[in-house]
Amino acid sequence: MKKKKEQRLIQLRSILQEQGKVRTRDLAAMLAVTPETMRSDLDLLESQGLIVREHGFARLSLKDKETPLEWRISENREEKVRITNRALDEIKDGDIVFIDAGTTLLSALGNLASLRDLTIIVNSLPAAEACLKMGFRCIFIGGEMLRNGQHTYGCFAEEMVDHICIDVTILGSTGIEGADGFCVYSMKEVGIRRHLIRQSRKLVIIMDEHKISQQGYYRFCTFREADLLITNKLSPEQKERLAEVRHIIEV
Repeated sequence: MKKKKEQRLIQLRSILQEQGKVRTRDLAAMLAVTPETMRSDLDLLESQGLIVREHGFARLSLKDKETPLEWRISENREEKVRITNRALDEIKDGDIVFIDAGTTLLSALGNLASLRDLTIIVNSLPAAEACLKMGFRCIFIGGEMLRNGQHTYGCFAEEMVDHICIDVTILGSTGIEGADGFCVYSMKEVGIRRHLIRQSRKLVIIMDEHKISQQGYYRFCTFREADLLITNKLSPEQKERLAEVRHIIEV
């Protein structure tokens, strides 16, 4: 998919997230494209199960659907890179670590190349491929695979996690609004995350400050369970919202 189209789809999703149901012709005007181009974009989003179209309108579907991996790479890119780089500093020589399936984490794996005797656990197919290319010792957690996120979940994945003692687990969150903790879009992801938390000596959550105002859907972790949250500079109100987190690093 061309980069310009990817950026437009990200903008389109953001508009629908903010405004709810929007008329198709209004979306075309907002994004300065022809009605034909807008229909093509909506066809693609609909085929991914990300939107619902109703009599000339479009709206987001229920948010147990995750945005395709390749669309998320450019969202809040600079902020995510700073957060990710700081999170990877928590990993030391000899550690056994679980790294979440996020796009920015995937692109930053090369930062770990100087560490010795490192074992990386992933449930993301692209992350496993990247680890192998860079010569890391890699354990891939098997199970049923989510198409859009290209990562695994379910009882087989959870049972495999239960056989590993993990030094550091790094997980992302899709939002916290309305929830007493960190959330994901899909209930299918909650189980494996709970098993990872139980098996880990240290839990690091990474989340850019934009996610603080995003709706929390399925909670996988309370604020108190996180050992460390790494995020951007927070407002006093945001800090108060996250007051129960043990330790916060702002970058």
